[in-house]
Amino acid sequence: MLSHSLGDGAWSRVMSVSMTKKNMRFDSGEGVLAFSLRELLREAGYDPDLCPSPLDRLVTGITDDSRHVLPGNIFVAIQGSRADGHLFLSDAVECGAGALIVEHEIPSYPGVVIICVPDTHDALALLSHTYYGNPSRDKLLFGVTGTNGKTTTTYILRSCLQAAGIPTGLVGTIHYDIGDGIVKAMNTTPSALLLARMFARMGQNGLKGIVMEVSSHAIQQKRILGSEFKAGVFTNLTQDHLDYHGTMEAYRDTKWKFFEDYIAHSGGVAAFNMEDETGRMFSSMFKGEQATYGMRDGVDVRAERCQLSMRGTRLVLNLRGEGHEICTGLVGRFNVMNILAASAGALAAGIAPDAIAEGISRMKPIPGRFELVDMSQPFSVIVDYAHTPDALGRILSSALEFSPRRIITVFGCGGDRDRNKRPLMAMAVGQSMRRNDEDYAIITNDNPRSEDPADIARQMESGFLRLRIANTRYDIILDRREAIRRALSLAGEGDIVIIAGKGHEDYQIIGGSTLHFDDRKVVREILAEMG
Repeated sequence: MLSHSLGDGAWSRVMSVSMTKKNMRFDSGEGVLAFSLRELLREAGYDPDLCPSPLDRLVTGITDDSRHVLPGNIFVAIQGSRADGHLFLSDAVECGAGALIVEHEIPSYPGVVIICVPDTHDALALLSHTYYGNPSRDKLLFGVTGTNGKTTTTYILRSCLQAAGIPTGLVGTIHYDIGDGIVKAMNTTPSALLLARMFARMGQNGLKGIVMEVSSHAIQQKRILGSEFKAGVFTNLTQDHLDYHGTMEAYRDTKWKFFEDYIAHSGGVAAFNMEDETGRMFSSMFKGEQATYGMRDGVDVRAERCQLSMRGTRLVLNLRGEGHEICTGLVGRFNVMNILAASAGALAAGIAPDAIAEGISRMKPIPGRFELVDMSQPFSVIVDYAHTPDALGRILSSALEFSPRRIITVFGCGGDRDRNKRPLMAMAVGQSMRRNDEDYAIITNDNPRSEDPADIARQMESGFLRLRIANTRYDIILDRREAIRRALSLAGEGDIVIIAGKGHEDYQIIGGSTLHFDDRKVVREILAEMG
């Protein structure tokens, strides 16, 4: 019987593991260290004496997907939201797995080592980062977390680091940039295994910095365990993901865990938004070095003399009393806060103010973030990822600063997600519509998934009813293409059409099908048809 149980006492934080260089060898361009199973367990924090049986076999790889097992691999059985890896152990063995990491006792398999651990999420993270040589240890790794603004903040941070002469990779909602190519993102924050693999590849490609979005799901599911962060940035906290976290308090506590367990514990620095109630709370609780940002006096980083236009933003960036005049391609007041967030994070990490200013000045609009679609039409069309009530409200407030004749908003709400925010989305639009009787809105599909789109629309419509928005001022058109067509046909000179919810995404999930759909492409097609 090659089964062994490793209790909680067998674990130590990966940050405390001392990596020995005598076994270092790079295989297949992956940056993989050559380990025996015994060596890998020890380096990852296990006491190998608790596993005296044959552990000297060479580890050829690690995976949590039985379909990807190769001979000699370690298969880690993960209990996920949709499937339990323990149900695929036989498949992994048939493919040649040399060891199985599980959370409970299982029948033995001839010639296969079975190791039982308290938490296989921990095991996957710690073993993966160890196997790939703890590749974030010598990198300047930034984590950006919060409800809104994460993507843009990471792009700005990367630009600041690169302006400082630090070649930098990117991990986030739109894509992963590992230095030798762009990989389309599957998750905002990928699995610990994929992170370790990408970090190693970034190192091989000469990258010295990494900026990544850190989602609350990733924190809760320990996808970032083993990643050694040098700095953390908090943007804001508003309602989202309550289908997963249950309450705003649980959602907030998960965000705080990032700063407590991954930033403060390792001696990293942090940046907090003092315009946000949760940001002020986190700032008061954080014990390490930090930089604060906002529009008020007394913060370390603030913006002064902002001049906003549909083509860009001018401002004076005050970095601990040192002013820098900046002209950037980022549009909208909400992006001023993203600029401040990135600046505070970079400043806290020791990036020179001149490099920060230069990095911001280099910025162009981010795909799907307040992105203008210009076909020489007499009105403005903005495509944005805003899919929370707060984000939608910020986009509309920013649009109002450009004094449009009226705003026409197309928006929806995802299926199989937090139902409570559906009326709140419409209320965010309705609050904006109260300022101008000519404003108009269209409720439409936005990844309804397994739910009836009409049911989602009715739940959203209740937000308009609460605000007593007349039904002559909005429509429900479930076909998203037709909803966009209707909005564009209504628009006239001086209007702004906002198409919210999907941004950079190029798909619609309807029922069990994922269909190609890109708001920006659809807008261009319809505008071309309109002449």
